Amino acid sequence: MTDSAALVATAPHAVLAEALSLLQGGDRAAAEACLAPLLGRPAGACLSDAAPLVALAEDLSAATRWTTAQLAYALLVEAGHRDQEWIAKRVAERAQLQDAFIARFEETPPIDRLGAYLSTRIGRPVARLDTTRMRPGLIGMALFRHAITFADGGQGLSVVEKVMRTERRDMRRIRAEYLLFSNVDAAALMAPAHFGTLQAEPFVSSFQEFFDGTPLPIDRWMTTHDELLYRYWAQVPPARLSSGPSLVPIYVDRLKELVAKQLPPGVEKHLRRHSADDVALVLARRFDSIVAQLEAMPLFVFHDDMHCGNILVGGDGAMRIIDWDNWALAPIGTGWRFYATDDVVEEPDPARISWARALPPEVTGYTMLLVAALWGWHKALRDQKPELAARWLEKLVGHA
Repeated sequence: MTDSAALVATAPHAVLAEALSLLQGGDRAAAEACLAPLLGRPAGACLSDAAPLVALAEDLSAATRWTTAQLAYALLVEAGHRDQEWIAKRVAERAQLQDAFIARFEETPPIDRLGAYLSTRIGRPVARLDTTRMRPGLIGMALFRHAITFADGGQGLSVVEKVMRTERRDMRRIRAEYLLFSNVDAAALMAPAHFGTLQAEPFVSSFQEFFDGTPLPIDRWMTTHDELLYRYWAQVPPARLSSGPSLVPIYVDRLKELVAKQLPPGVEKHLRRHSADDVALVLARRFDSIVAQLEAMPLFVFHDDMHCGNILVGGDGAMRIIDWDNWALAPIGTGWRFYATDDVVEEPDPARISWARALPPEVTGYTMLLVAALWGWHKALRDQKPELAARWLEKLVGHA
């Protein structure tokens, strides 16, 4: 094994640190040459394409080597891949907790850490835990799957533990998820059973039953998503959820920004039929009416991160919706046909909701499209999609 190959095998941290120093010093060619053996790429092809470094960073994160993964993301950002800045920040935050994480989640036996807690939450004595680390997502710090053997000899159970930090942003999500499943039957949401949360500074874990499924195929997305929305629209949320997150104030704030002509950069150039002045004038005149309609619309529990990866399908066709730590109470119409770019969007059908819950007479397919436009505008801005934002803004003006 050559000296460089040995360095790559044993010390990727040193290789990444050296490459970052070279790149920051302005020697991109030397940084590329330094990275080539590590990434298995030709010199000169290591920084222009983000994929090899991203793959390495994800592997390092999966191995709890966040301090080293941090260097990989820093290299990506320094090389001009600005879309990696947000995850670079997240990994940097994790790197500060690496030693504490390893001590709690890798050096402490899972049965010692969780045996008593899971026994209490599930209501059956846990005799054994067979734990595997699942590939971490971009938000949570880690995912573990615990296959439980019970002391009573009965049917076993697999539980997924999602680990996050006890800082404000993550705790808000964890508490919202706990509030939801403390007051709504998971089956009504097509979600796996929830087994509560466990806080041990500086970490907090949430637990749900593991569902053995694969992500929904993309060709089934539109039909499935529409059906899920109708299902959720038809359910009346319990009053106890009123303390949870709500999208109504966010929609109102977005309207106020538009009335004040505060269009984010990049949106106005994609408008086809209206200027920023037109938008502000129409929405200023209709502001009170729109807010009144918003406040009159019935609410539902909205999964605010619905995509194919969060819709799991089992081998028997059973389906579960996961990752409910980002939900909100939302007016009916929220979520409808977000990726539609046509000027005219098919109206939702109130009759498909009213069989299960009473709807005020003013709730029509048209008023639901007003809400859908508010959601589309908000989400497109949040997702940094200026052209799609422009399409939804013009729909909003049209439905105002």
